[in-house]
Amino acid sequence: MISSIKNRDELRELSIEKPSSTSINLMADVSRRLRRRKKTYDRLRKINNIMCFLGLLGVFLMIIENEINFMNVYKKDLMINWIIKLIITITTVILVGLVFYYHYLDLNLYSVNNVIDNWFTGLTNKKIFLILFEVFICFIHPIPRSFPLNWSLQHDNLTISYSSKTTSISSSPIEIDVVLGLPMFARFYLVCRFILFHSYLFRDASSQSLGCLNEVSMDFFFLIKTYLEQWPVHCLLLFCGLLFSIGSWSLRACNYSITTEHLPILDSMWLFIVTFTTIGYGDLTPSTYCGRSVAALIGLIGILTSALLISVLAQKLKLTRSEKYVHSFVLDIELAKKRNHQAANVIKFAIKIWYLKRKHRSTSTEYIKVQRRLIQSIRFIQKLKQKQGKLTDNYIGLQEIITIQRETISKTEENTEQLIIMESKVDKIDENLIDINHTMINIQKTLNLLLNRMLQEEKTS
Repeated sequence: MISSIKNRDELRELSIEKPSSTSINLMADVSRRLRRRKKTYDRLRKINNIMCFLGLLGVFLMIIENEINFMNVYKKDLMINWIIKLIITITTVILVGLVFYYHYLDLNLYSVNNVIDNWFTGLTNKKIFLILFEVFICFIHPIPRSFPLNWSLQHDNLTISYSSKTTSISSSPIEIDVVLGLPMFARFYLVCRFILFHSYLFRDASSQSLGCLNEVSMDFFFLIKTYLEQWPVHCLLLFCGLLFSIGSWSLRACNYSITTEHLPILDSMWLFIVTFTTIGYGDLTPSTYCGRSVAALIGLIGILTSALLISVLAQKLKLTRSEKYVHSFVLDIELAKKRNHQAANVIKFAIKIWYLKRKHRSTSTEYIKVQRRLIQSIRFIQKLKQKQGKLTDNYIGLQEIITIQRETISKTEENTEQLIIMESKVDKIDENLIDINHTMINIQKTLNLLLNRMLQEEKTS
């Protein structure tokens, strides 16, 4: 008997230990995946910071190298140009390698989030295309060509070639450094990713889980929408300033003028403003296909930005809730004054009509004029009443409707609770009435018994 009890206790202990061990293993696996996710996310953020720095450094060096070429027309291949191009190439090679490593970490993060053992599962055809496209964008840059050895010979040749170019500058081709340098501005997508990684919505786990529950992806477009909702003016000014800088320099690099090889920066700024605002005075026009392409892009972006700016201004100029209440209250007071004035006119004209009828002057012109004014006053009162009704509809917005709905819901809940209490009280009253009915029946029975006994006693006596 004792041995059987011991066996039962051991079985119970084993049965208790097994689920607890599995739950412990499950929690350990979840915590391990969370630690791995946090570590991978931190690596992604650091790698993206380095990529953003290298990408913007390459763009900055590209602008400096081209500006040296623009200012030193007679010295095309200087040593400093070659060194800058070499630095751009080195940073580009590092950037391309970091792009592959970034997407490797991104695939690892995808496998951790979706509980996948092998990261090759997330490497779809679309993902491969996006990786190759990003590598192509980051790889375009001015390449260092021949090493500058004989500077004096190049100086003489370039002076002769430049003097021959002055006759037909507008038909001269675009430099290869400009053609390879302008696509480097596409590296600014790294700034968008930098903003995404350093935003609170993307880093917060609660917002990420809330977005997953509501099927909202926390990507860059959602983040830009939130920023435009919170700070629309700052976002538009920053975007327009960045576009103004890039577009003006691109027009300077692509276009030629008659006196100098490239447009001055002030002229290119003016050409950007005229094209961006779609005015098109025609005093400065793009002279190359590269400049025309840049101008076409600036015009399209200018149309979209102008529409966005108009919507932001309309939203900013819109009356707030309190201002709308004050404005509607003032207008309501003015309409009420006009309505009272017209009501007084109605009474006055009605008395005049009664007086003229009493004097037997109902066919006179004065009677017709007074009657016409009376009808006009009545119609004006009706119009004022309609305006007051529309005014009340204008300052009743969505928030007021929501508050009214909440109040009605709370009142209906209170009424339902009161009805439930009243039903319970009515049920208690019914029970009490049933009890009273039973007692009355019992009393009637006892009275009948007493009457029968009294009758029997009288008969016996």
